[in-house]
Amino acid sequence: MKLKTSLLLFVCAAFYNANAQKAYIINDFMKGYTLYFAQQTVKSEIREYYKITENQNKKIVLEYGAKELSKSQISKTARTVAFKSITDKNIRVLGDVNFDGRPDVVIHETEAIDDGCYTPQATAHIYVNTSTSFISSQSISDVYNGANCMRGGSFDIDTKNKRLITTSLGGAALHGIEHYSVSGTEAKLLSSFEEDGFTQTPFYKITGKKWEKNKYVPFTSLSAYEPDLDKLLVFDTKNHKGRILLFKVDNVLYYAFRQNDEYKFVSFAHPVSPEKANKAVFKFRKQNTGKELEFNSGNIKYILYETPNAVGIKINVNGKISDWQGMGKKGTLSSLANAKLVNLVKE
Repeated sequence: MKLKTSLLLFVCAAFYNANAQKAYIINDFMKGYTLYFAQQTVKSEIREYYKITENQNKKIVLEYGAKELSKSQISKTARTVAFKSITDKNIRVLGDVNFDGRPDVVIHETEAIDDGCYTPQATAHIYVNTSTSFISSQSISDVYNGANCMRGGSFDIDTKNKRLITTSLGGAALHGIEHYSVSGTEAKLLSSFEEDGFTQTPFYKITGKKWEKNKYVPFTSLSAYEPDLDKLLVFDTKNHKGRILLFKVDNVLYYAFRQNDEYKFVSFAHPVSPEKANKAVFKFRKQNTGKELEFNSGNIKYILYETPNAVGIKINVNGKISDWQGMGKKGTLSSLANAKLVNLVKE
């Protein structure tokens, strides 16, 4: 009798493991909504069902997966739990991907597939939260899946500039970056560029394309990673045009102007590489009330100035002088007084 009982328990346990199912009701998944989640495992195959209901009018606004898991014999076993207590869920709030003030949802399939990606990935489906329901967006899903398919890929929501940003790694110092705008459920490529960090300068070379006047236009630029720089003086311009960077690498002095736009590229650098340092001379001088650093690029003269009460840069183009006053200063021109740099002259 004891043997028969043990055998029966073994068979029941085996059947349960082969056909396990569970169901949950989650009230804290998203404000104003209730999430029903059911999962069933049959012979190692996992099936899932997600249903989001609007609390106010009890309207179902999203359904995904095996709908038969919503049947009463399963749903009546559902336990009310906190969302964070479920460890094997494949749904989450992604954020506001189309910048309409409503949070959107991403659901991953249960199986990771090796479909040419850097590592096997589970396909994701993004649902945009509209005024009436959650709508599947193939366009945004493609952007999300494409980013995560790449080596070191990432998908970020840039709320400030209202764009999506994806990044990837093509090697130790080659980064791919794409920017997308979103209208409703559709994503559109705004720019695509590569940042090549193999160049032997403090600047990364940028090559890519941008959407301008109803077509993609190729462009090249530079970028600099400010936290890595040995900065002597930095400040933002009060006219909000950009940021001034004065720094040194080894025994070479560099000036860079970083644009204050969504890309933060360096639009002007002096010099652009250490090989050109001998033709990019800076002149440092002390004045009665402060310090100045002068340099020339073609027929344009630049003078960085610092006094006890002000900082800025004067730009002289054919006798016409623009004074870009600075704010948020860090560092000082005084650090140049005792500096020994190959392209610095002290007057």
